[in-house]
Amino acid sequence: MENNKPFSLLEKKSIYFLVITVSMYFFALDLYAPSLPQLKSLFQAPFYQVQLTITLFAIGFWSCQLFFGALISHYDKRKILLATSAVFSLTSLAIVSTNTIETLYLYRFIQGACCASMYVIGFATARELVSEDRLKTIMPLSSLGFTLMSALSPIVGGLIIQFGQWHQVFSSMAFIGFILFVSTYFLFPKTAKQTDEAVTKISFAYFAKSSYTNYKAMLTNSVFTISSFISISAVVAMVIFYQIASFIFIEEAQVSSLNFGIICFLLILVSVFARLYYLRYLRETNVMQGLFKWSSLSVLAALISYLSTLAQGMDFIILFSLSYSAFIFALSVVHCYALVYAFMKVDKSKTGYSAAIYGTLTSSYIVIGSAISSEYEPSVNYLILLMIAMACICLAGTAYIYFKTLMVKPRPAPN
Repeated sequence: MENNKPFSLLEKKSIYFLVITVSMYFFALDLYAPSLPQLKSLFQAPFYQVQLTITLFAIGFWSCQLFFGALISHYDKRKILLATSAVFSLTSLAIVSTNTIETLYLYRFIQGACCASMYVIGFATARELVSEDRLKTIMPLSSLGFTLMSALSPIVGGLIIQFGQWHQVFSSMAFIGFILFVSTYFLFPKTAKQTDEAVTKISFAYFAKSSYTNYKAMLTNSVFTISSFISISAVVAMVIFYQIASFIFIEEAQVSSLNFGIICFLLILVSVFARLYYLRYLRETNVMQGLFKWSSLSVLAALISYLSTLAQGMDFIILFSLSYSAFIFALSVVHCYALVYAFMKVDKSKTGYSAAIYGTLTSSYIVIGSAISSEYEPSVNYLILLMIAMACICLAGTAYIYFKTLMVKPRPAPN
């Protein structure tokens, strides 16, 4: 089978850039999470103002996705990636010397915009260069890669805060951005040749009209948009945990930043094992059956987490930890199924647009979650409510896809 052939050099490069570009967004979020309580004390700011640094970062990422998706469809991906990785590194260094939280807001927005470019380019390049059959292996494998990189972020962030200062977190971001810049300059793979029309200068009117037409066509593909929305739920579940749990564990339970990073690391390992399980046993199974089964299991795990709140002390900690781990495992399998299914439903000529929609849905999810989080003090009950909501969204989305693709029969053509 083609899936069992060794990866070519081009496929290896595609995996590398997909992993590192997508990881930059979650790296810039997860590495930063353990420093939130320290920033709250440093700037003498209430919880909602500190939470806003995450919200604005997510808004920067969200608001620029569609622009970069259209831009890379007309211009050289390599040059755009070089520019945005350089700006990301310089902005990270500028944050080190900031004195006000308002300045930090601006810099975090710029960082989010740069990550939007990286995210879109990574997915678009992989979809353009990899055959459809190989997506069943490469997409989950890449997801495993940036999950592992994300797993290191909170524990590294915890170590930095434990033995250093918050600004060293951003020095680390600048260093990773520099690595991306250098590797892009020397290793970025050549994608499909662009037409003469795309290489030459184009008018703004043509750019806007072309973007509108292609995005409209993509958004009418409801199976792609719904399956994309499902696939990001596991990732968002981890992001929400970092944002809320850092205050629950560090401030209320007096857990050290290092130990909190270890907790996050162990939870991401659960997600890693889920992806390995998918690659080993589930890759060739029926997509719809898999989505139904694992979405239902995520709902069950979320409900058990709710029941754990009836216990107290060590019983609560054990029951909640086990149920939350099961929740993450189930949603991670759902993520693998839906990620492959979503990108198999798009044409290679629209890779930039499909990647931008996928990224926009991801960031919209996180922006909404961050905005809601800023209005409420962190609590276990609030975290469980979000878990149940995400699991039910996955199950409802799966039911929609099943109805849309398998239950609705095409109408016969009129005579």
